[in-house]
Amino acid sequence: MKKGQIVAVAAACFVVATAAQAQIGLDVALSGTGVFSKSTSSSTSNVSNHPTNSVAVLGSIGYHFNQHHAIELGLGHTNNSQLFTVPPDTYRLKTGIFEYTVAYVFSPFTRGRWTPFLLAGGGGLGFNVDSAYIDTIPIQLGKIRQDRPAFVYGAGTDYRIAPHVALRLQYRGLFFRAPDFGLSNLFYTGARGHMAEPGFGIVARF
Repeated sequence: MKKGQIVAVAAACFVVATAAQAQIGLDVALSGTGVFSKSTSSSTSNVSNHPTNSVAVLGSIGYHFNQHHAIELGLGHTNNSQLFTVPPDTYRLKTGIFEYTVAYVFSPFTRGRWTPFLLAGGGGLGFNVDSAYIDTIPIQLGKIRQDRPAFVYGAGTDYRIAPHVALRLQYRGLFFRAPDFGLSNLFYTGARGHMAEPGFGIVARF
């Protein structure tokens, strides 16, 4: 297990233990999201990266200090392809992306069944290359992993459908430095990447 994953798991255990001790303020959510990644390019070379769109599974554990303030741990995973154009060739790197974040959540009010919220925090993205191709021809790059720090922000709303159950509609965005997978002579752009994650899910409150 990588260092970032260990930190995320430890944070989850802390949130669960704290909430269990207090016996209030815990919620668990599971969402499906779309993942729309920004294309990036180098300002000094002809290298560019055009990630494909994908879908992700996102889970979260939140601890509410009161009706307005909470902290939330998010864990997610998706698979896409990183398409690097390195003239005259195109490289396709099939990549699994693991997301782990901790965010502050602010809920300004509850009106009827609706509870809107804003969130901001940090964490990381783990990019894992499963296979690689150059101009549709398989190549051997081996198993490559690269972690990038990330800033997460977002907004959404919960709609209560039962005393302890709500539906969640949200948008999350992550800023990070675009990956080069340790192959800077081929894939370095030096640009800021962005992943947009609109999603829908269900929340259980305890």
